[in-house]
Amino acid sequence: MTFQFNTHSPTRPAVAMALAGASIFLAACASFPPPTEQMAVSTAAVAHAVNAGGGQSAPAEMRSAQDKLARANTAMAGKDYNRARSLAEEAQADAQLAEAKTHSMQSQKAVEQLQEDDRVLREETDRKNKPAPAPRT
Repeated sequence: MTFQFNTHSPTRPAVAMALAGASIFLAACASFPPPTEQMAVSTAAVAHAVNAGGGQSAPAEMRSAQDKLARANTAMAGKDYNRARSLAEEAQADAQLAEAKTHSMQSQKAVEQLQEDDRVLREETDRKNKPAPAPRT
């Protein structure tokens, strides 16, 4: 048994209209909610990186994080929540990178200081353990 659809049926435009209406309804339901939690997390990450010294150790990353956070706030005000979330996530990543670079630089400085302290200690130890010159006769 074969089914044939009547393409000239008056119900075809009604079905098309129903599908179009359902598509619009689903698109409206799928709109993005305000990313308030992500905005708070990103703001805290930027502040934490600043407090860690990111502005001095990783200025490019900090500028990028602060710029993206400002743009995310602008997008939030304009109710462009998808863009706001994306920018806030990028700002968080940039801030975390700045903080990581800061900690890395601080660790490297600590290692260099320890190496210098070790060198000075060895020199003192070598000088103290150096045999006294033999007396002249």
